[in-house]
Amino acid sequence: MPTASVPKSAQPLVGSERPTLAQVRVLRRVAEQDVEERRKLLALHQDGNFKEDAKIRGAILAYALGFMADAEEGLIESKDSYAQAVLGLIHAELGDHAEAKAAFTGAAKTLPEAKAELTRTLLDANLADEAEKALGNVGEGAEREFLNGRLHELRGNTEAAIKAYEAALEASGEHVESAFKLGVLLDRIGDDDMAVEHYLICADVAPHYIPGVINLGILYDERGEPNAAIDCFRQVLAYNPRNRRALMLLRDARASRTMYYDEREEREREKMEKIMRTPVNDFELSVRSRNCLAKMNIFTLGDLLSITEQEMLSYKNFGETSLKEVKEMLAMRGLRLGMNREGDERLMSKADQKVLGESIEKLELTPKGTQVLEGLGVSRIGDLVQYTDLDLYKAPGSGQSVVQELSTALGAFGAGLRKPDIKA
Repeated sequence: MPTASVPKSAQPLVGSERPTLAQVRVLRRVAEQDVEERRKLLALHQDGNFKEDAKIRGAILAYALGFMADAEEGLIESKDSYAQAVLGLIHAELGDHAEAKAAFTGAAKTLPEAKAELTRTLLDANLADEAEKALGNVGEGAEREFLNGRLHELRGNTEAAIKAYEAALEASGEHVESAFKLGVLLDRIGDDDMAVEHYLICADVAPHYIPGVINLGILYDERGEPNAAIDCFRQVLAYNPRNRRALMLLRDARASRTMYYDEREEREREKMEKIMRTPVNDFELSVRSRNCLAKMNIFTLGDLLSITEQEMLSYKNFGETSLKEVKEMLAMRGLRLGMNREGDERLMSKADQKVLGESIEKLELTPKGTQVLEGLGVSRIGDLVQYTDLDLYKAPGSGQSVVQELSTALGAFGAGLRKPDIKA
């Protein structure tokens, strides 16, 4: 079979050397998590023309695809140590630890890597003492340190487990199972930054170690980084668009992002409301300018930003000197006359822009102010801003105190009463 037609993940199956047991486990992981690669492996399984060890390699491919009965049938009669070790992987996958233990024990007599798989099986079966004894026969390296970490973890020694997993990564920087285990333990003890660092290893290797990528996304979401979380879940879905857990988590992360932006907008709105409520008397203006503004029913910064330069000059006794003074005061704060009327994005958030549709109940008016608006049939803030101060002053039951109350309340939302049209 030409290797060019074989998917990358299955290249070890067609080489002159048999794939290692670790490579067999990786192939199984790829077939489970990557839909496109699985499709290619299925096509290879249907062709099934392996030149060497056809029966054993075909069984490995069947195992990778999850066809456990077919895989077992292809190996059960073989006395080959390697075939028995692969059979042990099948039993371990099915949770039959006793059969897996027997298969690996037999294979380990002539196949060194089966010793590590035997230790894995004993750890999976929670047989700590037997696993410790078997671990003594495993050669030095990342796999031994990883298994040592699992043994410490099984015995409840988190600190020792962390050190062992770190040693495994020192021996092999891409030992993803150690990176994943470290991420889980560090996350559990509250070291989020280091947990992220180790989960990133799971996302950087090829193929991705999906459990680590999912945990990374969850951690990002918990840290208030929904965009990073969404990227993680999309990576998982790129392998398998039907991964239910990733789909659910992606939906939740998108909701978190919306919530995050809503909260941010709310904070911006509250900050702006506070600024808009600032009385103009708090600013360093001349007595003449203050008196003129009061006569124009401009009591807050919100009122001031809702009037244009031309409208201010149309009022009696308000001249160029006062105008210059007001403009300089606003410029020092990065503001300008009339910017509320223009819907300036620097001033108003999206939440502010929706305020016109809000009920007048949001203004929290006195009973007298509420009664005046009810008499006018005003139910929304958007209705109220269509009135001038003179219109409201003339309304039944109204007066200067009501006009000032309404103007101040609107200013708190970055809005204001309509200014009178200027006649030429």
